[in-house]
Amino acid sequence: MTAIGGPTDDGGPEQQLHTFTRQSADRARLIAGAVGIALLVGLAVLQRAAPDILIGPVVFAAGVVMAVAPAVAAVERLVRHGGRLVADGVLAALVAYLLAFAINVYVLGPAPEALRLALTTTHSDGSSTPVHLYIATVVAFVSIVGFGDRLLVRNATWFSLTITAAAALVEHRATLVGVLVSFALGRTVAYGIRWARGAADTRPTGESVMAALAGADLAVADWTRTPDGADGARRYAATTEAGTRLAVTVLDRDRLAVGLAYRLYQRLRLRRPAQSQGLVSLQHIVEQRTLLALAVRDSGIRTPKLAAVRKLGTDAVMLAYEQIEGRTLDQLPPEDITDALLSRIWRLTAELHRHQISHRRLSAGAFLVDDAGEVWLLRLEAGEVAASELQQRLDDVELLSTLGVLAGPERAVRTARTVLGDTAMGAILPLLRPAVVSSETRTELRRHKGVVGGITEEILAFQPEAPQTPTVVLERLRPRTILSGLGGVIAAYFLISQFSGQPLGSLFKGLYWPWAAAAFGASALTYVAAAMGLGGFVPQRLNKLHLLLAQFAASFVTLVTPAAVGGVALNTRFLQKAGVASGLAVTSMAASQVAAFGAFLILVMLLGSISGSAQGSSYLPPSSVIVTVLLAVGVLGLVAATVPPVRKFVTTRVKPFFSGVGPRMLELLSDPRKLLVGLGGAFLLPLAGSVALWASVRAFVPDQDISFATVAVVFLIGKTAGSIVPTPGGLGAVEALLSGGLSTATGIGASTAFSAVILFRLFTFWLPIVPGWLATTWLQKRSAL
Repeated sequence: MTAIGGPTDDGGPEQQLHTFTRQSADRARLIAGAVGIALLVGLAVLQRAAPDILIGPVVFAAGVVMAVAPAVAAVERLVRHGGRLVADGVLAALVAYLLAFAINVYVLGPAPEALRLALTTTHSDGSSTPVHLYIATVVAFVSIVGFGDRLLVRNATWFSLTITAAAALVEHRATLVGVLVSFALGRTVAYGIRWARGAADTRPTGESVMAALAGADLAVADWTRTPDGADGARRYAATTEAGTRLAVTVLDRDRLAVGLAYRLYQRLRLRRPAQSQGLVSLQHIVEQRTLLALAVRDSGIRTPKLAAVRKLGTDAVMLAYEQIEGRTLDQLPPEDITDALLSRIWRLTAELHRHQISHRRLSAGAFLVDDAGEVWLLRLEAGEVAASELQQRLDDVELLSTLGVLAGPERAVRTARTVLGDTAMGAILPLLRPAVVSSETRTELRRHKGVVGGITEEILAFQPEAPQTPTVVLERLRPRTILSGLGGVIAAYFLISQFSGQPLGSLFKGLYWPWAAAAFGASALTYVAAAMGLGGFVPQRLNKLHLLLAQFAASFVTLVTPAAVGGVALNTRFLQKAGVASGLAVTSMAASQVAAFGAFLILVMLLGSISGSAQGSSYLPPSSVIVTVLLAVGVLGLVAATVPPVRKFVTTRVKPFFSGVGPRMLELLSDPRKLLVGLGGAFLLPLAGSVALWASVRAFVPDQDISFATVAVVFLIGKTAGSIVPTPGGLGAVEALLSGGLSTATGIGASTAFSAVILFRLFTFWLPIVPGWLATTWLQKRSAL
């Protein structure tokens, strides 16, 4: 291969960049397109009424035919010597046409009835088109060929495609989902062809980068290619004719796709101050780095001088910094990382913050120690000027973590304390979480697992009153919350799709209001029972009003957490704010959970036996439900005892939570009244919920004899199993399990069972949202939560 530039880092010439490469952005688009098609088809199969719902806003005239735009785009590329691009466009159009044709043959032929109904509609002349051949073909072609800088042609093309799709919809020649699949198919085929064939590499070569430096009065005498940065940016080392050594970074627009998935996840999960980098354009990145380099240097902090910034074509930018000889912190031997060096690093960071500048990537590679022992600040990539105090504290958190890995928690905290002071160290502690540091530092913390705990202990040694729980909310959504919300949406869609055929008003048709009122009263009783079940296992006297309101608040948090998780966490927090020691609060909460589980097993066996007897058994054998529950408990116990990862999890995470339950129960024996209240609440809570569901069923079939025991067993099993599903409040899963269980166990119709469950969930899940929110706000304002 012919060399086109200067030498590489190993002394040889830099190899010529390939003319055509497989670009990661095209692969990502290919995958996204395929997933999009699958989702669209899946939603259509599950919800055939979707087209009728979505067509309403579409009011377009039919008859516009788009025929000129593809030819214009092809001529545009041929004039610019893009013959291969046009050839690839034709190939993509052919593949899209053949795929669309094959899909149509399959859908109109041997496809399942549900798929055919989802993708087809009937015109007055009897014709039907599952996938629009023309749209798919044109979209594939223009997605490959593009339009250059002719925005008018591009806008006219896509507007014409939209009109064509609207005409097909208005004339009932295609379904909305079929049209959307046509667009997605064309785009997906185009990205697949580009990834397979390779796209023209328009990135600047090494020679063009050095020519740009010469244009900035930095004529290069020698240069070499160095390893790419973690952000995918190309890097070069150059020496000018004047003897100045430069570190050159080239940012390509295509490389912005690197790490995009993580940045999207971080942007969703974390609140704005804790995000290390937003979803920004190439121009914004260049402006940000330039501003930071100038601001830091003007503040008197040692940082490499930004010698030149040059645009390289339309899709790349070059930044050249003066090269400083030295070693980064991770390159220094341990004996060179002295307390004096750590103190200089902390003073440098404090000076940076004094000028209200944040860095946001204070990993070991962000500090360079030159031959004279001076510290230089590098990697000005993600910081901000006019940074808030919170953003500055986040810098301190990362630096403390970095130095804790390199020098140990004790030295890191001691040197930080001499510069920042005790008050600032106490403010750092609530923010000490891996989620707010850069990926490099987070990786190091995983390798050195005891660092965060060691830092926490060191700070608490001289700041015992420092808050150990986060007082600043940095996370917008936790990973579990993201998954829970997504699961809730999917579960709700599945549930609604099964009953979309009946209007919402018909769900409560024929409702017998006295039984509905009884269901409402039983649901209200569950909060009293929950307060009893918690307060009875706490030795201190709790404010009864606060305790009751905490149960409403606990029901409110299930909107964003799984039902089996949010209430426990909130009640534990409530006990701690009520003055109960942390260890005792956890133990009391665990004791209440053990009592609730015991009450569950006893009630299932008792009511299951009564239910079996009521159905005609001459004796009281355990029903299949009881056997299933006991078998499940046995299997879980066996797995916990025999599978090493599960056993380790139970030993390290679950066992400490329940370790004090036995002594706590023995203590309660000395106060029988407390124990009676706690156990009464443990039994009353599931019984009140069972009554609420039973009354909800009777509200729709008041004249039919429905066994309470049977409904109670369905409630206990269905509610418990649905709560395990990681969706907010068991949304979707609880409704499906209870509806199916009632229909099977009691013999009532599926629609009646569904209406009864919706009424039950209205009283126990939806209506308490407002009082739950009010209770949460009220308790927070009084520092009770």
